[in-house]
Amino acid sequence: MRRLTKTILLLSVCYNFTFGQEENKVFTQDQLLWYIENYHPVAQQGRLLIDQGESSIRAARGGFDPKLFANLDQKQFDEKEYYSILNSGLKIPTWYGVEFKTGFEQNRGIYLNPENKVPNGGLWYGGISVSLGQGLFIDKRRAELQKANVFASSTIAEQKVLMNELYFDAIKQYWKWVQTYNEYNVFEESVSLAVTRFEAVKNSYLLGDKPAIDTLEAKIQIQNRELSRNEYKLAYQNATLELSNYLWFVNNTPLEITNELRPPLFDEIVLSIQTSFDTLQTIVDAIPSAHPDMQLYDFKLSSLEIERKLRAEKIKPKLNLNYNFLSEPVGDNFINNFSSQNYKWGLEFSLPIFLREERGNLQLAKYKIQQTQFGQRQKQQEIKNKVLSYFNEHIALREQVEIYKDAVLNYGRLLEGEKIKFDTGESSLFLVNSRESSLIDARLKVIALVSKFNISSTGIDYASGRLF
Repeated sequence: MRRLTKTILLLSVCYNFTFGQEENKVFTQDQLLWYIENYHPVAQQGRLLIDQGESSIRAARGGFDPKLFANLDQKQFDEKEYYSILNSGLKIPTWYGVEFKTGFEQNRGIYLNPENKVPNGGLWYGGISVSLGQGLFIDKRRAELQKANVFASSTIAEQKVLMNELYFDAIKQYWKWVQTYNEYNVFEESVSLAVTRFEAVKNSYLLGDKPAIDTLEAKIQIQNRELSRNEYKLAYQNATLELSNYLWFVNNTPLEITNELRPPLFDEIVLSIQTSFDTLQTIVDAIPSAHPDMQLYDFKLSSLEIERKLRAEKIKPKLNLNYNFLSEPVGDNFINNFSSQNYKWGLEFSLPIFLREERGNLQLAKYKIQQTQFGQRQKQQEIKNKVLSYFNEHIALREQVEIYKDAVLNYGRLLEGEKIKFDTGESSLFLVNSRESSLIDARLKVIALVSKFNISSTGIDYASGRLF
């Protein structure tokens, strides 16, 4: 029942996909890619990568969220309140390294430290904290947000890399499926021809026109071809199962290719001849900016550059300025009691004498950038050569396909001529079988070449990162 359900699902979706043409039972490459893009688990993982990038930005922005704070410190002993110190407020960090703060202090106690003494109604304060040295142009919070933005952009390229690989693997398996199906059909037809010839030779023997040994040779030919047919049938069945690994539906339901669907026949296959030398040059020129692997290198370099700037900032001295105005609340409004004479300020300064840690970390960051740049150049050259390799294979296979198509026609003419000679008694069954075997081998060869040709055509898009 479970298998029947999966079969019905696949057939119904294929029916809708082919615009309701019930007679169209050919499962095409475009239909395969449609299933992969919409339902394959790897495709869903790719979409999760983008969601992760958005979540990383949201998390990094949390470093700039306003924060409420409150500190309460009390001591009671021997039925006496030694002290009660309350400090609460709000901090608002900003992108520019300035932090705004406002708060309220209310302290009391018989043993309260004099520096914590405030008016009976408490003390309001508000002010800013500014980094004038280290942290003026970049700090850890800003660096993390910049890196998160870079990571979010890189997830799109990572998704392209995943899907590019998945598409190409699926397309290679699709053409293996097409190839084994057409090879099986060749031997299915050859068995029928061998059976027909055996019956004709047997009748000729019974009439006294052919020797008995010809019937034995014809029978052996049937047996040999049946063995080959069974081998190719097994290869086709296994290729069908392997291709089914790429077919999924809603709720992560795996699908299976049934006998109701078939690959295109040899005569139905269209050779995708699209890439010219001019197009190839355009593809190669676009590799540094358009290939997802190169984009990932760019994003990695951007992230490393942010880290380098942060390390360089660490070499500067720390110089932090804090300023708070103070006001005693009276009645409903404490603003009227504001005075420029009531304030609290502080200055913090520090600088390591030798800066060995800071200078070492900065140099390490520069080395990482250089290593990545070397890797980027190497990767770019590898991608370029891979594209050229697929293009050269594409051109060579195009010529071989045309040559072997013509060879199949010539082998067919030789076979027909040999049959005529055999019927007139001027040839032997051995020569007829030999001619037919040569034709079968040529047909198998051209089927394999057509499969390789279409893979090489797709390989150009795959190597250049344009398949997805």
